[in-house]
Amino acid sequence: MSLRSKKNDSSSSVKWFYEGRTKNGDLVTGTVDAPTAIIARVKLRKKDIIPISIKQRSKFSFFEDVLDKLKPKKVVVSKESRLGTFAKLARARTGEIHNMMKGEDKNKTPDGKKKIKKPVKDKEITVFIKQFVVVIKSGVPLLKAFDIVIRGQENRKFLEILEDIKFGVENGLSLSESFGAYPKVFDALFINFLAIGEQGGILETLLTRYLEYKESVDAIRRRVKSAMTYPIIVVIVSGLVLSVILGFVVPQFQKIFESMGAKLPAPTLIVIAASNIIVNYWWAVLGFIIGMVFLFKDLYRRVPRFRFFIDSAIFKVPLFGELAQKTLISRWTRTLSLLFAAGVPLNGALRSIAMLVDNYLYGSVTLNIQKDIEGGSSLYHSMQASGIFPVMVNQMVAVGEEAGSLEFLLQSIADYYDQEVEMVIEAILSMIEPATIVILGAVLGSIIVAIYLPLFHLGDVVG
Repeated sequence: MSLRSKKNDSSSSVKWFYEGRTKNGDLVTGTVDAPTAIIARVKLRKKDIIPISIKQRSKFSFFEDVLDKLKPKKVVVSKESRLGTFAKLARARTGEIHNMMKGEDKNKTPDGKKKIKKPVKDKEITVFIKQFVVVIKSGVPLLKAFDIVIRGQENRKFLEILEDIKFGVENGLSLSESFGAYPKVFDALFINFLAIGEQGGILETLLTRYLEYKESVDAIRRRVKSAMTYPIIVVIVSGLVLSVILGFVVPQFQKIFESMGAKLPAPTLIVIAASNIIVNYWWAVLGFIIGMVFLFKDLYRRVPRFRFFIDSAIFKVPLFGELAQKTLISRWTRTLSLLFAAGVPLNGALRSIAMLVDNYLYGSVTLNIQKDIEGGSSLYHSMQASGIFPVMVNQMVAVGEEAGSLEFLLQSIADYYDQEVEMVIEAILSMIEPATIVILGAVLGSIIVAIYLPLFHLGDVVG
């Protein structure tokens, strides 16, 4: 069923609470029935109401509103000079960055944005944008361009999203407003570029720059994933090898020791105890490991303070922490440079970056930098006060602000850190193999020594 027919299907409609303004500028509120946020906006436009926010209302909405009002308000200081206070302030804003990352920021983003449980793959989105830019550059009208690109989509879920977006554009919504209804699919940077491109008539140019940025970021992400793949595989294989030794090999030796009545040394008793746990309670061990993985993922996704702690602690891990930090700095500076080039105000650019970095520490600190700048501070002083940016980055930002070439210097920083990321990845890959051999050899060697230790004294037992 197409979205054109679905908009008339009352069985699939949900109730949306809206706030908007009439042509006279009067503020109005109410509800509207529609299957998606885009169709709800279209209905309001046809009633000459300009929607400000649209939010899906649930049966518990009244109680949620009451709880929101009862929540203690956080007092945010606009300017801090001491690192300790600044860090505490960042930690206190984990709730705000959590809501922004989940697409629930009531202050800056539309409330009615439709949430997608399983977002479309990045590769599919990038291919769509590439095709869309190519078609637009060839002079094809916007709606016809949608038809051409949509026709080639094989992913049914993505096809429905694009048809919904096209329906909104057909009925008077802007591109940024229509694409912005799907924040889990299209990121904030893309939505910003659509809005600026439409207003300035430079949509093709900005989308081309966005694609260059996307390909650069994706290339770094692929390199980081490739660096992480090898150690993960090694850990899994090592776990399987240890399970086989403890589950099948050690029990055979245990029978020999019991038949001889030998007195076993402490290392052997420890290995036998571990073997008994694997043999008799393997289901509990497996359940515990799986449960801990799911618990960690759930806490990381739902509890802002826990994610803030993990996102902060990752930087203290040798080599991998350095890789994570340099990757984030590269992405942070490249995104800010790109937004500057598009003419986005600094406050808006920083707020977009807070959602794009995908790290609660850097996201929260970025919001603090934004508040500092609103209070009259410079970007250099705010970044320096945060304490999470290297001295070189801070100094180059200071030079860029003084010389009026901040966009160029931020791009240079990003390029430099891309090279640094490559060097760290090479260092990790070169160290993983010998480190793995040493660690795995030590563990397996300890088990083998513990198993054979009693055999050295079997002569005394027999005698």
